[in-house]
Amino acid sequence: MKKYNLEFCFKGSRTYVQGPDIFDAVMATIKNDFDLFQITDIKYAAHDMLLANANLIVTDQFSKDDFDTINSIITFKQDGTKYYAVVFQNDNKIECSNEYSEETVRTQSIVKDKIITFENVLEDSITEITVSMNKYFLQETETKDGKWIVTKFEYPKLINLDKIKNKTLKLELTNNFNNKLTKSIIFVNDEVVGYLYFSLI
Repeated sequence: MKKYNLEFCFKGSRTYVQGPDIFDAVMATIKNDFDLFQITDIKYAAHDMLLANANLIVTDQFSKDDFDTINSIITFKQDGTKYYAVVFQNDNKIECSNEYSEETVRTQSIVKDKIITFENVLEDSITEITVSMNKYFLQETETKDGKWIVTKFEYPKLINLDKIKNKTLKLELTNNFNNKLTKSIIFVNDEVVGYLYFSLI
């Protein structure tokens, strides 16, 4: 078992840390202990809003009873072993905020039927971009009432920035369970690379 500290900045006027920021921070933190491009079956699940900085424990022996609170869990496999990266809020307040705009995604994405496409010109991670795409898509096609948040995403393997730069990113909505949970397939140049789940709160 390994323990780390995670420090965040809010984005814009948000007062919580988004799933993509948590995921990207965890991957950046564990890269010295794991070969990120050899890990497989990567799954992120949000459990509770993260409102402050956090602790991270990575273990291959997970029990929910060992934690008073859990904000996010990322599971992955390496060399046949399943690992759990557990993120839980600590008492350290987030003291910074970065400017952030989803304007490029919103103005340059194309929505048609159950699909949204975006010709990627950004330097952000695939999770960051596709979460922005899906939020815009669901606001435009389902409802603007309430807040759409990412609850889960899954990748068979990690996708680096080179793989998505100047590529076509596409999401296809495959399921919507009364806005309680939606499921979309993530494509890069028509290759399936993962799945994205949202809920309306």
